Amino acid sequence: MVLSPAKVPPEKGESGLADFVDSLPVAVFRESLRGQIVYCNKAFGDLFGFKSCAETVDLSIAHLYRNAQDRSSLVEAVIHHGRVRDVLVPFKKRDGSTIWCIVTEQAVLDRKGQPVFLDGVLRVITTRAEKKNPRYEGEIKALSDFAALLDPEGNIVEISAAGASLLGFSPEDLVGKRILDHVVPRFRDLFSTFLSIVAKTGKEEGILTIMDREGEEKHLEFHAFVDERIGMSDHIHLVARNVTERIKLQKEQLSKEKFLGILEMAGGVAHKLNQPLTIIRNTAMEVLSLLSPEDPVYEKIVRIHLQIERIHEMAMKIGNIKRYEAMDYVAGIKIVDIDKTS
Repeated sequence: MVLSPAKVPPEKGESGLADFVDSLPVAVFRESLRGQIVYCNKAFGDLFGFKSCAETVDLSIAHLYRNAQDRSSLVEAVIHHGRVRDVLVPFKKRDGSTIWCIVTEQAVLDRKGQPVFLDGVLRVITTRAEKKNPRYEGEIKALSDFAALLDPEGNIVEISAAGASLLGFSPEDLVGKRILDHVVPRFRDLFSTFLSIVAKTGKEEGILTIMDREGEEKHLEFHAFVDERIGMSDHIHLVARNVTERIKLQKEQLSKEKFLGILEMAGGVAHKLNQPLTIIRNTAMEVLSLLSPEDPVYEKIVRIHLQIERIHEMAMKIGNIKRYEAMDYVAGIKIVDIDKTS
């Protein structure tokens, strides 16, 4: 279906087509490769909370995606394949509320065969009019690393090939099995709470930590929502991206910042220690110079001086820390091993 941009008056014979498209019960739109909405029908405007289609003209469709990266991935898939079909994507309405839609989109080519527009159709997955399950195969892999449909007990009804592969299995191996078995043990009690929250509120999002077949932990940034179709209202869609590397980098950055904080604190402590140590050290040397080696307190002052020198050496090490090792202390607490710092 080729549509005329909203700002271009329809040519003779096209007004009937425009009226037909505008009367369709599904959201139809055309966007430029940059994301400018150049045409949409009334259902599209209603879906996102606009009073008229005129309000969407020149609006960037990227603002309607829940995650900006979803549009980039979708456009890349359309340009590469020419068309994508039944991709599950979270959008946001004008008021900011989330809606989940199934997107079918195809490229419109110019005479040289180059894509100039993208024509698309949106169907809302959360309406009871939806007749079939969203696809968990095909182009959905372009937008999600993990997609599954769960029954009320948390058993897997359907799972995408990408999601099964992430766990180290095939989809056939996982259908009918509990997804809880793949959640890391320390979070399993929380997962039961998560299912209850989704059942009550209709949606939830966050980070889910799972284990693959080899026991390796992986972090998923998920969006979960209840399927409101007739006969499916107690089922949950779980769509997620693998953010393991991102979490790893965040932990490394946090560890680096923590270490830099330790270095700054160590430098400050060493500087503060050196001031009174210098005074004590010089005073001990003056006292020793006034005493005879036969004096009864001479030996004690020498011992004090040696301990001051040890403290001075430790302060120097603390002030010059570039790398450190921890050692066990008591009650499971670890402390910095000063003697192994460098």
